Amino acid sequence: MKNLWLFASNSLENIEEAYKNLLWGFWDKDLLDTGRKKTTSISEIEETNFMVNLTRHWRNFLRCFNEIKPFDIAVLQIAKSYEIHALGVVKRTYYDDETPIWSREFESGKILFPWRVKFSIILYSKEPFLKHATPLETYIGGYGLSELPDHDFRQIVRAITNQTKIHINL
Repeated sequence: MKNLWLFASNSLENIEEAYKNLLWGFWDKDLLDTGRKKTTSISEIEETNFMVNLTRHWRNFLRCFNEIKPFDIAVLQIAKSYEIHALGVVKRTYYDDETPIWSREFESGKILFPWRVKFSIILYSKEPFLKHATPLETYIGGYGLSELPDHDFRQIVRAITNQTKIHINL
């Protein structure tokens, strides 16, 4: 049986890159710069809280990542707006610490998202298919990963069908 997943990002640009490359990536808590100065601004405090969440939720992330299998379905969402922009079929998962994909990796000069999910197909729309709030009890903070209940997935598929007139049976 296939698993259903929700992958969340902070930007549409990341979802577009996933579509172009048929690839998604998750943070590695050990690759972030933890030797920072004391926080003073709101953005620095938010970044510190983000890094604390990465460390706190690392084991939950690894457990879920290891459950992602070929033919699983992932829905790609912008986290803060809850907008669903894509749906993909998983081909495989792997770890890659050498290949930069996302603009943030090119800017920083290091791989930030080495926990990769390769897709065999992605349905993508620049306009959101719908807004969908992630069930917080299954959401892994800092990683943008959640198991997706079947009834939520069916609602998303209906919205995609209504918008695109493409019928999906998974």
